[in-house]
Amino acid sequence: MNRAVLLTGATGFLGRELLRQLVEELPTEQTIYCLIRGHAEAKSAHPTVPAPSQQAQAEGRLHQLLAELGYPDLTVAKVARVQAVGGDISQPRLGADHEHLTALIQHVGHIYHGAATVRFDHPLAEARRINVEGTRQVLELTQRIKAAGGTTRLSYIGTAFVSGTRRGRIFESELSTDQPFHNTYEQTKAEAEALVRSYMTDHGLQATLFRPSIIVGDSKTGETSSFKVMYWPLKVFSRGLIPIVPAARAGIVDMVPVDYVIAAIGALSCRQESIGRCYHLCAGPEGATTIGAALDQAAAFFRVRKPLFVPTETFERYIRPLFRLFFRGKRRQALDAGRVYVPYLNFRASFDTTQTRQDLAGTGIAPPSVHDYFAKLMRFCVDTNWGKSPPRPSTAGGAG
Repeated sequence: MNRAVLLTGATGFLGRELLRQLVEELPTEQTIYCLIRGHAEAKSAHPTVPAPSQQAQAEGRLHQLLAELGYPDLTVAKVARVQAVGGDISQPRLGADHEHLTALIQHVGHIYHGAATVRFDHPLAEARRINVEGTRQVLELTQRIKAAGGTTRLSYIGTAFVSGTRRGRIFESELSTDQPFHNTYEQTKAEAEALVRSYMTDHGLQATLFRPSIIVGDSKTGETSSFKVMYWPLKVFSRGLIPIVPAARAGIVDMVPVDYVIAAIGALSCRQESIGRCYHLCAGPEGATTIGAALDQAAAFFRVRKPLFVPTETFERYIRPLFRLFFRGKRRQALDAGRVYVPYLNFRASFDTTQTRQDLAGTGIAPPSVHDYFAKLMRFCVDTNWGKSPPRPSTAGGAG
């Protein structure tokens, strides 16, 4: 009988799509555990009734997630085997109670670890608590499984941006934590990957490392459940609130659609030959675009004026202070909030995808060119009012 699977980060943008794939593709006798965090501030609806337990909260969140994924009937065999485990990756023993921790140790044979904070502005200690210590707790679980006589495999989902501030070609085999980073997200994800690699070397952990770049919506429909990261500055731009961009037009934009990332993980995560390998799930030099080309395409779609590009140093020294002096309301908010994205407007690294392309050869799985599906992403944003409404029938042309 196939050993169970554990998925962390199931409620996140990528995790929910990975859960959908596991539900559809794994044999129905194979249990799928989802480690889900309850809300510490949860309260009972009635003062005389105790607040729901962590496990009850986790089960409620899982049932809601399954319904959102199109599985409202929890009695269907392929859905009934999906089980919630109330916990927290940053806590000792994953924050799980004894019963559920024992079940994980006894039954899990493959862990997909994708839980992380993706905020760029977290203090370093907080980002480490979630990204590094959370990964450590998952790794400790693999050792508990091993000590109990079981075997397990890890599919670790990191990020290509562990490259930090480096420029030029970044290879899949490279990793350094002794370099500058743009933010605490990049730094702690590099530290977490280094920790995984140390367990591979020191403890014989069978692991495959996946490094996506910026994950966006479906390449065919544009559909997304998350309007963060790339979508926030795009939304501000669509409203004509960005007249000047602190970047060079040649800055590299590497995005990948979620359907490609999920398909690639599905194809590679269970192969024996992929153990010990690291994969850049990125557009790569062949499919990436530039910030200049992307904003030209966006300006035409949203029917707004193309921005003026200026060097970052010039913008920070002269233009930002002037804007802060005169901007009010949404313009001021956009100016301040958008500061964390500036490094990615000037990105000059290119993610090599040689190993990924080699191991996916013959599967039909390959990242499409960003230019080819970018309009579909923008159309979905408009049709759903940036996630606030159900999709409405599309009309020809741009935003109108």
